[in-house]
Amino acid sequence: MPYKKYLLILLCVFTVAAVACKKKKKGDGDGDPVPPPPKEAELVITMPDIKLNRDDNAAPGATLGVKVNITSTPLPKDGVTITVTALDPAGQPIPQNAPVTVTANTADISLINLPSLRVASIVVTVTSKNDPTNTKTFRFGVLNKVP
Repeated sequence: MPYKKYLLILLCVFTVAAVACKKKKKGDGDGDPVPPPPKEAELVITMPDIKLNRDDNAAPGATLGVKVNITSTPLPKDGVTITVTALDPAGQPIPQNAPVTVTANTADISLINLPSLRVASIVVTVTSKNDPTNTKTFRFGVLNKVP
């Protein structure tokens, strides 16, 4: 008779252990993790009329038009933002146009308020609207040749 009591307790312990060690099926929430979405293609940008990392770009006045070509494949689905900042030779900011959003392969931007007979330091930053870490930055100098 005492064995029946121990046998019942032993059977309960094995049942609890079997349920606790049950193998999880896919779809239980503990299966394989969901892979992250594919990373956006790296931005590929060119500015054909600008000599990058140099100060010998010339402007025929206080403004200069710059063409920005976006050749990433595929293009970011929500487009890119192009931001222009400029500094005079003393390091003071030169006001520029507000950032623009572009969804096409090319964009025309304008550098404005270029100082007369001095080189302005220009930084053009192109950033994906979908992935803010996907960005390209270009630096160059522009001389306004008109006194």
